[in-house]
Formats: sequence, C-alpha cells, structure tokens
Amino acid sequence: MKFVADCSPLIFLAKLDVFDLLNKDEILITFEVQEELLIKESPEKDKIVKFLSQKNVKIAKVLKPDNFSEVLGKGELSTINLALEKKIPNVLMDDRRARSLAKIRNLKPRGTLWLILRAYKNGLLNKTQTHDLIYDLPSIGFRIDQEFLFTILKNL
Repeated sequence: MKFVADCSPLIFLAKLDVFDLLNKDEILITFEVQEELLIKESPEKDKIVKFLSQKNVKIAKVLKPDNFSEVLGKGELSTINLALEKKIPNVLMDDRRARSLAKIRNLKPRGTLWLILRAYKNGLLNKTQTHDLIYDLPSIGFRIDQEFLFTILKNL
C-alpha cells in the first residue's frame, strides 16, 4: 500500500521496534514530519533515522500548503495536504482530530493499531506477538480506551 505518514505511528512503531511492518509499503512523509521526527533526542531516534533512509520511504514537499485547520500541528496538516496533492487516500495518523479532518477530506486514516492488526491478518505476526504489541501500546504513550483495548485483545 501507499501511505502518507504523520509522526505518531512512526514513533510508536519505533518504540515497539516493528518498522518491518511497513517493509512492503511505500511511505511518503513531508519535510515537516521529518523535522518533527528528528528534532528531539530519544532512544528511538537511531531507528527512525534508519527507517527514513530505506528505499520505500520518500520525503516529499507540499507544493500548495493549505492551512485549513488551526487545531492541528504542522506535521498533521502537511500530511493531509500531501495526501490530497498526491491523491493518496491512505494516511497514517493516530490523532483523533487529525483523523476526523482526514475523513472530512475523503481520506482513509489508518493508525498504529490498524497496522498491527493488518500485520496479524496478513500473517506477519502471530497471535502472541500481536497480543503483546497491542498490550504494550499504553505503556509507550499510546492513548486508547482500556475497554476498547481489552475488547480487541479478547477478539484476537
């Protein structure tokens, strides 16, 4: 699949050390997202730098930025703008407001949880690996309703 990606799914994949879930995808990120990913020092920074240098990852410039929202950050806005410019419907983002705006713009937001479940469905992860990754999400800062989390884990 082809995706335009925002920061949060990439950061969470780095924290979980599962960037390989995107190996068969084409990933576009904006310069704004790249800057957000690299500006802070973190334990995941080396993994992120290595991921950004992969052949399936491209950095792209938004040609006609449209500031259609004042509640989103530069990375989220640029992700939506690039997806619209390049006519790529799939956007990787976790932020609820950004996902809502992407849907209004007829994009298909996908997030970290979706990537993990897709990997399970496609046989890249077994049930135990999937369970462990999903269970670990809250401990790495991923915000998810506990009841929803346990429903997903129960239905694996």
